[in-house]
Amino acid sequence: MERRKNRMSVGGLRKAEPTTLAVLIQDVVRLPVTQIEPSTLLDLLALSEVPDQLASALGKELAAFRDQMTRDIGDLPDGPVLAEFLREFVDLDSALAPASFRTIITGLVDEREHADSVEGLAALKEHWEGSDPAALTLPAASTTPHVESGSKAKVTKVKAKPKKRTTRSSVDPQREEWIMEDVTSRLVNYGNRGLKQPVVVAGSRHRSPWKDLTEKEVLATLRKMKREGKLRFSAGRWMMNS
Repeated sequence: MERRKNRMSVGGLRKAEPTTLAVLIQDVVRLPVTQIEPSTLLDLLALSEVPDQLASALGKELAAFRDQMTRDIGDLPDGPVLAEFLREFVDLDSALAPASFRTIITGLVDEREHADSVEGLAALKEHWEGSDPAALTLPAASTTPHVESGSKAKVTKVKAKPKKRTTRSSVDPQREEWIMEDVTSRLVNYGNRGLKQPVVVAGSRHRSPWKDLTEKEVLATLRKMKREGKLRFSAGRWMMNS
């Protein structure tokens, strides 16, 4: 269905550092439930259950998101629409369904009467039977090494090497090609709305097969795509050039 193609998906949320999460989720948490890919929805709801592992502001934002999703799901029309929504979660690993989502679905059981809805709710509850939600522990935020107070770091002066002249884009060709494909696959779904620059950069770095991919490399590639007429940049957002 066309609706499925336009839904937002953000991968790796359960493995992202808390500081990275704030950037990755800033657009998706403002979308209605029908515009969020199912596995991403479950990841966000799972994150909303561990506020002690998040910054206070992010914890509150995810709590508000959970409340909104509860309302959105409760507003889905009884019948085929709700049944289709439920069917997609049966295809996902049952352990990925957090307690909050199970509570939302259980609350619909006594409210829905259409045969399709009743069947969908029963199938999903059966899918979860005997399976507890997976525990979620986020990785610790990376820290910058520092010198302990009271100690003096030994400084050795080294003659600076002459700087090499670089071309306009000094990104490794293999990395550049990967970044272009990653950015294009994401932006193609957002039309003229595009995505905020921090979201594009953080997303590419998070999914990158290279752990040392830098913000500078992603931005250099984005600017090259802009010069080539593939992308445009407006009001802090990147979008495909139609």
